Amino acid sequence: MFNIGLPELLIIVAIALIVFGPNKLPELARAFGRAMREFRKATEEVKESFEAETRDLEEIKHTISGTDLSTLLEETSTAVEAHKAAPSEGSSPSTESSSPEAISTAAKEGEDTKQPSQEPEGPPSHG
Repeated sequence: MFNIGLPELLIIVAIALIVFGPNKLPELARAFGRAMREFRKATEEVKESFEAETRDLEEIKHTISGTDLSTLLEETSTAVEAHKAAPSEGSSPSTESSSPEAISTAAKEGEDTKQPSQEPEGPPSHG
């Protein structure tokens, strides 16, 4: 685990025995064992969490690759063109133009056409 061989381990145990004494050493060993067990448990939980997220991403990737992206692109461009050709006031969006790409494109176009108000807000300041 830490590349500690038998000679190094014996030296560590001897130093711990001298420093802590024979009465305290078993208690410290139990505490160290519990700490290592908790550390391994936490590490496993994190590893399982990462694996679950990776599985979810692989599933999404598989779902996306399963659909025909060129068909989606054509549908989106058709929806955007249909939205551009439709009158902007009083028109309801069709089911084709409700894709996220068409909606975001239409929102951006709507922002470009709006003119900022020329009237200042509030009473004029005399300063």
